[in-house]
Amino acid sequence: MTFRYAAQLLAIAVLGLSVCSYALSLQSPPLDRRAWLATCASAAAVGFPSTAVAVSVPTLTPFLDSRHGFTVDVPSQWSRTEQQLSDRRTIVVWTDPADARASVFVAYTPVRDDFTSLGSFGSVDQVAAQTILPKAQIAGVDVEATMLAAVSQKQAYFFDYRQAVPNVQPPTHFRTIFTLQQGATGGAGAVLVTLTAQCPEELYATKYQSLFDSILDSYAKSK
Repeated sequence: MTFRYAAQLLAIAVLGLSVCSYALSLQSPPLDRRAWLATCASAAAVGFPSTAVAVSVPTLTPFLDSRHGFTVDVPSQWSRTEQQLSDRRTIVVWTDPADARASVFVAYTPVRDDFTSLGSFGSVDQVAAQTILPKAQIAGVDVEATMLAAVSQKQAYFFDYRQAVPNVQPPTHFRTIFTLQQGATGGAGAVLVTLTAQCPEELYATKYQSLFDSILDSYAKSK
């Protein structure tokens, strides 16, 4: 049961914004799936309009989350949106004003008390195998995914992967960090913090790769 819960929880966290709603059928009793998926849907509404205009290369500014114990640089000129649910769960999204299909978001998911470290979910390779497969199926919808890199560093798991959902999400490039913060809610429980940068695959190498490199390289725990 613990292994299944961990795999399902991570699968929900790792899915791209456009396909979060398909995770609704997963069974993970301690997780408030409806609230989590609502945050994904809100972010998706911000993240994938089709308009694009010219904009200068963004500068970076630190985003310090003292409550959850980390800092990361984000584009200072990108539009920021924050969604807070009734259960105090929050998702923060920064969107490129030049092309809203590109975004960076931070999501927070409370986990059970017996998950005391990232190792509770398995090694970085096990997590990659459980959540990002060459072909996965969520609620009857095929998800085409390719893992490019999976690394454990800075007390976190770093993933680089491509993903597409036929007729739903075009090929998209993702750079994701998983980290577990103990006592982040003020109690004994832990929170899975997920940081994801994403953009259309066709624009990754030419427009966003160096930016995403800088964002993920800047990540650091602050406590």
